[in-house]
Order: sequence, then C-alpha cells, then structure tokens
Amino acid sequence: MNDFDLNISKDRLTVYINLINEDKPEIVSESEINELLSSYGVTFGIKKDVIQQIASNLSVTSYPLLIAEGQPPVKGQNGYLKLEVNVEGTKESLTEEVFNLRDIIKIPSVTKGQLVATIFSNTPGVPGKDVHGNEIQAIDGKPYRYRIGKNTIETNSRIYATLDGQVSFLNNNISVQPLFEVQGDLDLKTGNIDFIGNVTIRGNVPSGYTIKAGGDVSIYGLVEAAEIIAGGSIFISGGIVGSNKGRLIAKGDIVASYINQSHIEAGNNLEVSGSILHSHCTTKGNINSLKGSIIGGVISAGKNLQIHNIGNDLHTKTEVFVGKLNEIYEEEKSIQKEIEIARNDLQKLVIIAKKIAEKYKLTSSLSPEEIGFLKRQKVTEGELIDRINDLEEKYRNIQSQINSAFESSLVVSGSLYPNVQLHFGKYQRITNQVFRGVCIKLLNKEITISALSTNQKIEGELVK
Repeated sequence: MNDFDLNISKDRLTVYINLINEDKPEIVSESEINELLSSYGVTFGIKKDVIQQIASNLSVTSYPLLIAEGQPPVKGQNGYLKLEVNVEGTKESLTEEVFNLRDIIKIPSVTKGQLVATIFSNTPGVPGKDVHGNEIQAIDGKPYRYRIGKNTIETNSRIYATLDGQVSFLNNNISVQPLFEVQGDLDLKTGNIDFIGNVTIRGNVPSGYTIKAGGDVSIYGLVEAAEIIAGGSIFISGGIVGSNKGRLIAKGDIVASYINQSHIEAGNNLEVSGSILHSHCTTKGNINSLKGSIIGGVISAGKNLQIHNIGNDLHTKTEVFVGKLNEIYEEEKSIQKEIEIARNDLQKLVIIAKKIAEKYKLTSSLSPEEIGFLKRQKVTEGELIDRINDLEEKYRNIQSQINSAFESSLVVSGSLYPNVQLHFGKYQRITNQVFRGVCIKLLNKEITISALSTNQKIEGELVK
C-alpha cells in the first residue's frame, strides 16, 4: 500500500485517501485499504462504499477521495423566553379626519392570574466522535438569564401576573405595573404625578407639569414644555412642543408623532412618525423617523438611524452622532480597571490565607484574630469571585457593543443637505452638498456616503 497515503484533517473529522504513485497498481484489495486505515488509527466513520469503489474501479477513480468522516458535536440550544403578550405596543389607525390621534398607542395589559411568559430551558450538547473513535465534547446551550419583577410569580417555568396591570419587559426583568389614569388633560386639580407604576393621560400635558412613573407613560394628546420621566417607555399619540424647556427621559422607548424644541433621552429606541426640529435627542438604541426630517439641534443614537431628510434648503446646522464609540470606550476602561482591582484584592486574600495555613501546619494553632480572618476570608473571597464574574460579563457585553458600534449606520432615504455634521466616535465629516438616498458608515477610519440603490460610494455628485 505504498501507492496510497491518507490525509487526516486537523480536527480529525475527515480522512482523504490519495494515490501518490502515478503508475497505478493493477489491483488493490479492500483488506489492504482497511489495513492502511488501521495503520493510521482510523476506526470510525469509514465509508465502505468508497473502499469498494477503489477496489473495483481503481483505474477510473479520481483522487483524493473522502474515505472516512467523523461525527461533529452538536451545540446545545440556548434557553429562551417566550412572551405570551405583546409588550411592544401596537398602533391603531383611525380615520383620516382625526389627524391629531391618527397614531393611537395601545398599551398591553393583563389580568390577575394571566400567563405572561414561558421560560424554555437550555439543552445539553450532543457529543461527536472523531475518525479515531475518540469522543468530542459538545458545548451545552446557555441558560436564559431573567429576573422575576414586581407583581409576577413563577411556577414550573411559567410566569403569571399577580394583579391587573400592564406588562413591562426591560433588561430581562418581567413585571406587571398597576395603572394610574387621568381622564382628560392634566390640570391644577390633578397636579403633578409621581407614581410607582404606569401612567395614562387621556388628554394633553400643558407646560410646567411633571410626570414621574416607575413604569410606562402613555399620553393620548399633546405634550408641551413639561417634564416626563419614566422607568419604562413613553408613548405620545400627539407631538412634543417643548419650547426649549420640555424634557422627556425614559429607560425604554420614546414614541411620538413629532418633536419640536425638546430634550429627549431614551434608554432604548426613539420612534417619531413626523419631524424632529431644533431638539436635543439621545438614545442608546436606534432613532427612526422614516417620513420626517431632522432640522437643527443635536441627534445622537447608540446604534442606527433611519431618517427621511436631514437638514434643509437653508443649510441649518444639524449635528448627528452615530454609535457613541467614545462613551463605550470610556466604560470599557472603567470596567477593566474594576476587574484589575478585584483580582488584586482576591490575590491578596489568597496569599494571606495561604500563609496562615502554612503556620497552622507548623504550629497546629492559630490566634483568635487569624481564625476570625479565615472565616471572613471565605465570605469575602466568594463575594469577590461573584463581582469578578459580573464585571467580566459586563466586559463581554461592552465588547459586543463596540462591535455593534462599528457596524452602526445612518440611512437617509430622502435628502441629506449641506451643513450637517456627521460624527462617528472621534471621526467627523461636514456635508457641503446635497445627497439623496444614501447610507453613511464608518469604514477604515473614514466616514463614507454611499448610494442606497447600488451601495457604491458617491464621490461628490451634486443633486440639483
């Protein structure tokens, strides 16, 4: 069998047989091929049909041939959560005559005892086997990490509401919030609102009022120069006219018909059906205004932006920040420093405990202070290990955010006007002409503007 050799892949999952002697032998038996495989330690996944093919059709066979194949391991499925109710909220289109309420936000609600979510466990991986017959360990699926929030209870991996209210799902925390509702405009009779749950205003919020809610805030009207702070999301069927005094802050989404001269902070996404005018808007997620324009002000999205128009014919200065790389890098440095400090503290504890243990071996006795230290050391060591694990999880999340930030983009389906300042981290570019239908991204440390239709870079074509 000197006429053949075997090529075993590095992962030991495939074996190819090759004819190395140009003068093919007239006959080769199946047993000779099996002996060759055995000499290489190949015992699993042998393809008998290939052996028969070589033995019977040696002169017409094309080499190399796959003669043995192992069984790769199968990774287990990650655990996941299935929401049994819609927590995103839906829009209900009314008649065209009802302009101010054309986008009514329907907030999801549940009753006591209703199923809110189902948890599905992770599954173990299925081991594989290489061509030598050795088992290849498989990776198990990761369990789904979640927290049971207020007014919910878990039974047999099912989460139920313990009271009537509205579902909130934020940062893998599932809760049901009670509701405070105002039938009409906010006025002196109602006053400012500070409520632990969800708040619904079935009217307008005039200037000067404050609403603070632990959950979502839903307003079926107009918001003037008011302050609204929500632990969940803010839904406004009308617009926001802040007169440079209005301020809306939400840990979740903010949804409105339009925004004018307002300060907006969203922990997740900002959805605006109309325009954003002379406002300061910042989000950790996406900003979408598919039919409106951004004119003036400062707009900052942690991820992506999808806008119809940016700027105007008057070349009003408009600033757009995409990705928030600078903030992410600062957080990365801070977490790295915390991990280093925690590891150093843990190492010091281990060294001291080791010295005390060595002393006990020599003297068979310890002082009360040393005994007390060892007891505290076990508790502190466990706390430090938990802290390091939490910080490392945060660090992995930061790395994911950095990768996402480099993939962030700004899509302008309509017109991108001159005097728009584009920022991607420390990189910036000011437009000096009109572009239409473009995608803006950071590529090789350069802010590029490419056509949406062909995704080819526009080298300064002026749209008249």
